[in-house]
Amino acid sequence: MKKQYLAITGLAVALGITACSSKPAETVAPATATTTAESAPAEEELEEKYFYGYVDSVTGDTVTITSDNGTTAKFDVSKAEVSGAEEIGVGDEIEILFLGDISSDTTEAKSVEIITSAAAEAEEKAAEEQDQAISGTIEAADDDTITLKTEDGTYTFNGKIAQRVTKNGIKAGVKAEVTYYGDLEDQEDKPVATRIVTEDAADSAEAKEYTLTGKVAEVNADFVVIDTKDPDNTLFTFSGSGMFEGLAVGDTVTVIYEGTLTDRTIMAIGVK
Repeated sequence: MKKQYLAITGLAVALGITACSSKPAETVAPATATTTAESAPAEEELEEKYFYGYVDSVTGDTVTITSDNGTTAKFDVSKAEVSGAEEIGVGDEIEILFLGDISSDTTEAKSVEIITSAAAEAEEKAAEEQDQAISGTIEAADDDTITLKTEDGTYTFNGKIAQRVTKNGIKAGVKAEVTYYGDLEDQEDKPVATRIVTEDAADSAEAKEYTLTGKVAEVNADFVVIDTKDPDNTLFTFSGSGMFEGLAVGDTVTVIYEGTLTDRTIMAIGVK
């Protein structure tokens, strides 16, 4: 009996030692977790900040921009909400929202507002340098006017000075593209057709040229003023170095040009 008592006592001591040795392990883990939580503030605790500037480069989802004072920063825009244009491009004027401080490497952007799109500006400028064009089906046409039915509506154009490019005639039922200047919605002061190209002549060499025909009102080697048959849209001035030698006042001339007929002086690229 004495031996059994000692054995039980020994077991109890052993169990007690084991229980004591496990206590320090239980207290270490919570201390470590608390320290980590304190060193990494929650996202909602970070201050919202903005960075304004112009885009220097776009590489994948990384955008590099420079501010007005010359500070350059890189932003990851993979998760950012982009507004103002469909995509970010070099030269864009933008403002980026981010949280906390700017990283020395790459900062995560929360949103990007494209204030000015360089691509959109370039497109607008290019459009300003050309007369507008619209396609549809001709409803009626004569020497003075052409009426075109399009997906957006039916419009009548002043066609007196229009270059006419066609194989089988400009007539009702034929599909055509009309280049013009003026306001489509103003049917009192009708938009002016500068070129009419029917579908059957769309691939012709003439369809690749922009021309205006009239009589020479004034001329020297480097410029010519031509008077068209439309009294309301007349006296167009073209410039071209040495291009107009041999022309005289009163001659009928066709000038090949580029750009828009609404320019004060239009660039001529040929004469025929």
